[in-house]
Amino acid sequence: MRQSLNMVRRLVLSIVFVAGSRLAWGQPIPPQGPAEPPAAEPPAAEPAAGTPAEVTPASSRAAALEVGRAPPRRVLPALPAPQADAPSAAPTWQPFGYLRLQAALVQNDANVAFIGRSDGFDLQNARLGARGRLGQRAAFEVSIDGAVDERDQVNLPNGRLRVGLRDAHVDLPIAAELAVRAGRFEPWFDPEARDGDTERPFVDRALDSRGVLATEGWQAAGLTPGRSLGVAARWQRGKPWQGSGVAAEVSAQNGADEFASGNDNDALALSLAVRAWSAGLGWVQVAGRYNPRTEGDQPFRQDETDLAGALGMGASLGPVRLGAGAVLMRTTFATTGGGAQRAWGAHGQALVRVPAAGLLVEVGYRFAILDPSSLVLTDRVMEHTAGAVLSLPRLRARILAGAVHVAEQAARTLRNDRLEAVLEVSL
Repeated sequence: MRQSLNMVRRLVLSIVFVAGSRLAWGQPIPPQGPAEPPAAEPPAAEPAAGTPAEVTPASSRAAALEVGRAPPRRVLPALPAPQADAPSAAPTWQPFGYLRLQAALVQNDANVAFIGRSDGFDLQNARLGARGRLGQRAAFEVSIDGAVDERDQVNLPNGRLRVGLRDAHVDLPIAAELAVRAGRFEPWFDPEARDGDTERPFVDRALDSRGVLATEGWQAAGLTPGRSLGVAARWQRGKPWQGSGVAAEVSAQNGADEFASGNDNDALALSLAVRAWSAGLGWVQVAGRYNPRTEGDQPFRQDETDLAGALGMGASLGPVRLGAGAVLMRTTFATTGGGAQRAWGAHGQALVRVPAAGLLVEVGYRFAILDPSSLVLTDRVMEHTAGAVLSLPRLRARILAGAVHVAEQAARTLRNDRLEAVLEVSL
């Protein structure tokens, strides 16, 4: 009996304690009888952008209303709605990538063992990256490529693939038409840089930009600088390549090798470029670059200075696309005191869009010439390229094909004409 009284006493005290706790926190005790229908609540206002929602989820709220009471609510303070022109701090980004697989058949030269004896497949690009923005305050791009061809010296028939950093930069707007770019990027110089890898109408770039690749002839470097670490100020009026506009860039970069982790001396490479475009006329770009660089390692370091200029232009006339470019470079040798070296290259091309049912087909011709050094009298090379490109937008793919006739100067003539094709897929 005493145990039963104790149990009843404990039960009564528990009920009193629970009721007192609910009254102390201002929460009503649910009625024991049938629940009355809850009073209609005014419709809740839509939360302002960036305002946190209630802690209690909607499903819990609905379940609580079914038993006749509102659930406990803890609403955080509302933030003011952002202005229409205020930059959003929410970062957005988008991945991108593309694969370019090349098949090449190069004519074997009877007198030079490394020309045309490595036919097969080459990986031009295996690019992965991301582009993004932090509202209107900054934009960025980061990408890597797994098709970097690494060779220990020139004219080697075989190289090694490795993964290398490509772009890694951020753009910071300073004013309505002015921005600063910092990181690893390609300055405005190359006449062919306007068309990216997935927009280029031929299998590869022209001689003045690409140079002569290993196994395709006497290997020679192109005349454009490629990517480097540094900063650039860019002013632009108008949308890029849309309508009419003009833009300018001033950059300061290391000017060292494209994959160098730092500078090669205490001097920076400086470049200046101006672009102008009009939807009805075409586009033109003029650029100049000054690069005091260093070759070799101690104790055999040599100071050399490149002074280069470039001109590029293009136009679209109905189904016809025209393009041209030229690069000039003068190199002086301060350490050795040797004579100045002059190098130049140029190209011109035309493409015609061919009507095809549901397909985008273009055929074209390009002439390119490169003279890598005025100190070597027999190193000039020319290429005549006939090409075609088939675009398959639904498959995010393109197929490019080309036939190239190569002509060197008489003292260095080779038999190295080639057929080439590329399968390109954008991810």
